[in-house]
Amino acid sequence: MKKLRWMLVTILFFGSGLTGFFVVTANSNSGEFLSITHTGAKAKIFESYEDVYIGKQLRWTGNEMPIIKDIQIVKENGVSLSSASEMIQVDLFIDPSHQTDLFYQSSPEVHQVIEDYVGVEGFKLTEPQMTLVFKVNLEKPNYQFDLEELKIIYEIDRREFEQRLPLRNFILHH
Repeated sequence: MKKLRWMLVTILFFGSGLTGFFVVTANSNSGEFLSITHTGAKAKIFESYEDVYIGKQLRWTGNEMPIIKDIQIVKENGVSLSSASEMIQVDLFIDPSHQTDLFYQSSPEVHQVIEDYVGVEGFKLTEPQMTLVFKVNLEKPNYQFDLEELKIIYEIDRREFEQRLPLRNFILHH
């Protein structure tokens, strides 16, 4: 009888521990970024304007807001776009006002929005939607548009995650 009770207690103990593990694992999927806009710029704009600002709306699906550690642009060959690229230069910012769609002409209103941009590294989301801004300077008009995806590195509860989003229909159209 004691052995039967002991086995029942052991099974219950391991069963509840296993259930707890699966509950924690199921809840560890704390969200993801979704691309909700597809803003683009025609290549001709880059012939007339040096800096073009392109906004991309992203939405966070989780309950807990992440801290952005880094965002990289990955080319078709799997290599991150470097700021030292001779063909295209892209700097990334966050627009806290969510006003950036496509800016290429300067005005006092546009200038104020641009001044309020913040860097991506260390940015703590305070709301589910964010506007990622690409400041693009096309150095060579014959640039082969090989930008494939965004690599977002973020942190939640001191744990680091990585997510990739495609850049389809995004930066430059001919």
